[in-house]
Amino acid sequence: MFLLDRTERSSASSSAVALGVLACAGAAHAFVAPGALPSAPGLRAAAAGTRPSLSTLSMAAATKGQGKLSKFEQMRQKYSAPTTMIGDSDVEGTAGFNYADFESAMSKFDTSFQLGDIVVGQVVQFEVKGALVDVGGKASAFLANDEVSMQKVDDVEEILSIGDNREFQITSNEDENGSLQLSIRRIEFARAWERVRQVQAEDCTITAEILSINRGGALVAFEGLRGFLPGSHAPRGLTDEMVGNEIPLKFLEVDQAKNRLVVSNRRAVVETQMRDLNPGEVVKGVVRGIKPYGAFVDIGGVSGLLHISQISHDHIADISSVLAIDSEIKAMVISQDKDKGRFSLSTKSLEPEPGDMVRNPQVVFEQAEAMAARYHERLNAEQKAREEAATELVAGLDLDNLSTEELVA
Repeated sequence: MFLLDRTERSSASSSAVALGVLACAGAAHAFVAPGALPSAPGLRAAAAGTRPSLSTLSMAAATKGQGKLSKFEQMRQKYSAPTTMIGDSDVEGTAGFNYADFESAMSKFDTSFQLGDIVVGQVVQFEVKGALVDVGGKASAFLANDEVSMQKVDDVEEILSIGDNREFQITSNEDENGSLQLSIRRIEFARAWERVRQVQAEDCTITAEILSINRGGALVAFEGLRGFLPGSHAPRGLTDEMVGNEIPLKFLEVDQAKNRLVVSNRRAVVETQMRDLNPGEVVKGVVRGIKPYGAFVDIGGVSGLLHISQISHDHIADISSVLAIDSEIKAMVISQDKDKGRFSLSTKSLEPEPGDMVRNPQVVFEQAEAMAARYHERLNAEQKAREEAATELVAGLDLDNLSTEELVA
């Protein structure tokens, strides 16, 4: 309620030149000097049943006393709302949020992001060079086309859809607009290496596609990563025609720091065959190399060594006089080296008569399985004879009359 002390005119409209205003709010009273009386805003507020806010009064006083308002004071005077009267009491200040209220409300929400954080966001819009993603920041984050996948993507909309919710990795700090850069590719890259390390630790056999052939070997793809297949560990007869084929592989080297992935087909094949072959079995292979100490035999992609001492019962001075490169032979597996991926072979054990590999190797080839059976029978007979001899020896001892010292000796 506003009371005019006195007026220089009898008309109510002459209140603009009132000498003073007494503002009453409950039991509190405040007197405003005539020189500080607000002009139009304050009088319009009085006519509407409200009273001018203290900020309005102070702004008017500042204008009269100092002339020009500061930029902040102009903003405050322009946008501050008047205090409304509620019965006999009022609420001092401005209606709604002020700057302090807004700052207090925003402080309750943690919108800070760290470089490398994994966040969940929603795709909200596609652009020519990528997509906009809402991650709860000050502004929409940006996902570039190159960061959508580990694989090359021509159209982002083939991978993502508006409204998709998924994980993104933050790859930059906020710019001046509060926007972030995001990546899906880096998440996939990290998880692919994690998968590779797990497979290597468990020594599992994987299947990978051949991407290309080069002089040193081939490039293969696994979990979106590229690995190198050395020629010495590649399938025999590796040509461009094999590009696109999938082959079994095992890891030889995994180094994420150097982005180095080396694989082997030979190890995968060897270990598969080693599980199927046992010492004493007969295998068929092709002589691929001859050295002074023996011959290397290819058994379905696995290298086996036929030592010179295991070729024949007869003495052999020159292996080339008995075996020829690319000739096919049958041999018995006598041992295996899993680490080197090699078998030790013998043709001597398959000779029907001592020296047949020197005089007539074809006979050894034709009768290999029969001679292997006879070989096992002989080994079993010898083993049985040794067990019976040991049993008779123990039975012939008078254990009751032997002293402890004699038993231990």
